[in-house]
Amino acid sequence: SARIMRILLAFALIATAAAWEALPGCGESIVPDAGDPREGFSKIVGGWETLLHEFPYQVTLKSTIGSLFCGGSIISSRHVLTAAHCTSGRQAGSIVVGLGEHNRLNPGEEFIDAAVAEIRQHPDYRPLTIQNDVSLLVLADEITFSDGRRMVCPPSRVASGNADGYAGETLIVSGWGTQSEGGSIATTLRAVDVIGLTIQECRDSSYNPSSIYDGMNCAGIEAGGKDACQGDSGGPMVFKNGNAFEEVGIVSWGQGCAREGYPGVYADTIYYLDWITENMQ
Repeated sequence: SARIMRILLAFALIATAAAWEALPGCGESIVPDAGDPREGFSKIVGGWETLLHEFPYQVTLKSTIGSLFCGGSIISSRHVLTAAHCTSGRQAGSIVVGLGEHNRLNPGEEFIDAAVAEIRQHPDYRPLTIQNDVSLLVLADEITFSDGRRMVCPPSRVASGNADGYAGETLIVSGWGTQSEGGSIATTLRAVDVIGLTIQECRDSSYNPSSIYDGMNCAGIEAGGKDACQGDSGGPMVFKNGNAFEEVGIVSWGQGCAREGYPGVYADTIYYLDWITENMQ
């Protein structure tokens, strides 16, 4: 089927409670025009090759032999947010998280391979319908933040309880995924700009409306040609709020990649914000 997931095969009184908070400096980049489309480059699908540490919250999820299978994002010094279909059936010890990664074949000084202590996957994840496609990785060690390793901000437009507050906005998706359906994964991190849709607009697209469940959100362009693809799963879709990137969605699935009438489908971070916060404790 062309409907594919975007994957390649303490005591409270003394410990500060972990939460996904808009901490000072969250979501900021050392690249002054971070997120501005740079044309003339090859694609995520229809995107650009990022500059070094343009999106310092972006991480890779790899097997113990270094094979990339998903993306993710740093949401605290101990937590990485990704998709449940990236963690389903895996043990914590079988996942390595690449922090500060840019060129996968030529790691720079910001790069660290981090061990995962625990997987906290949404208990109601449904593989057949890809519902509740959200998972948290608890890292074995605290992340030391730097130019190449920073947390992304939580979403700020939460009044609707879903991502409808970002409809019509330019959103940015990043990853090392394939540059076309069935293509090979990228060496250097890429990004693409897409337009956010309301959940109703998504149900009114070429998808069967019943396949777009609450907790999903969509983004793309009407003509197709811009999207995430295989290998980008679990990675972040963000909105640039001033100078700070805030995560609006987690790359989840789509009908092929970048097809006309079929926007990319994401797990909605606003919808799952309470679940994420509770499971960071």
